Amino acid sequence: MPEPSVRPLEPRDVDAVHHISTAAFGALAHRFGEPPEPPGPIAAARVRIGRLLATDPGGAWVAERSGEVVGCALALVRQGVWGLSLLVVEPDAQSTGVGRELLARAWEYGAAARGRIVLASRDPRALRSYARLGLDLHPALAARGRPQRVAPAPEVRPGTLADLPLTVEVDRVVRGAAHGDDVAALLEVGGDLLVLPERGYAVVRDGAVRLLAAREPESAATLLRACLAAAGGAEAHVEWITSAQGWAIAPCLEAGLELKMDIGAVFLGGDVGPFAPYLPSGAYL
Repeated sequence: MPEPSVRPLEPRDVDAVHHISTAAFGALAHRFGEPPEPPGPIAAARVRIGRLLATDPGGAWVAERSGEVVGCALALVRQGVWGLSLLVVEPDAQSTGVGRELLARAWEYGAAARGRIVLASRDPRALRSYARLGLDLHPALAARGRPQRVAPAPEVRPGTLADLPLTVEVDRVVRGAAHGDDVAALLEVGGDLLVLPERGYAVVRDGAVRLLAAREPESAATLLRACLAAAGGAEAHVEWITSAQGWAIAPCLEAGLELKMDIGAVFLGGDVGPFAPYLPSGAYL
């Protein structure tokens, strides 16, 4: 079988990357004896992958074998902070060095960055790879379930694109770099922006907290309660809760969610601000 070659991601590769991502995470769930998560909509994947290809072409790479894409790495840099948005390899090509080569290209893209962020799955191979980068490892847990007895927070209101300046200000306080139009991309794929004026914001979609940042823990907890109330009794997901995000525990338990140690870890390096109170975005870190 020919060795895979690594090349820059091209627009024609976007759908293939989505299918590889679905297969890779499905295989990981199977290894843990769990049913795979339903695949996300391809339209949302096209927005995410297409955006990073447009904003960070130097961090977008694929591995190709016999004309077929078998892996992808997506990295971004925002105001000096580098993040790994995606690293996936087709199950049949895993443990062959493909992921290592893709990660090296993505890592090199952030050579001049002052801070680095990786959200790692619980795959032992992924955890080992990111630990070897010299980043600090922060184990994370998730909270899941149907929220109960969660009253809407009257001080939290629906947000619009006009609130992006607030997200920029809060991001710079919390993580040392703004997401900017990445927040707009989250809204484009169906996310709802919730705003606590002057204090913080959150993005929620399909019951999942996709991003949450606030100036202090009390405001973050208020926003999280608003996110859980917005679920309307449907399944809710809160992820990437590390020891630095202790403010998130009480709102989750009050709502009857279960805490799970089945998500992975947050890896941080360099200057990424206090990184709290903050629940990062899986796509945009």
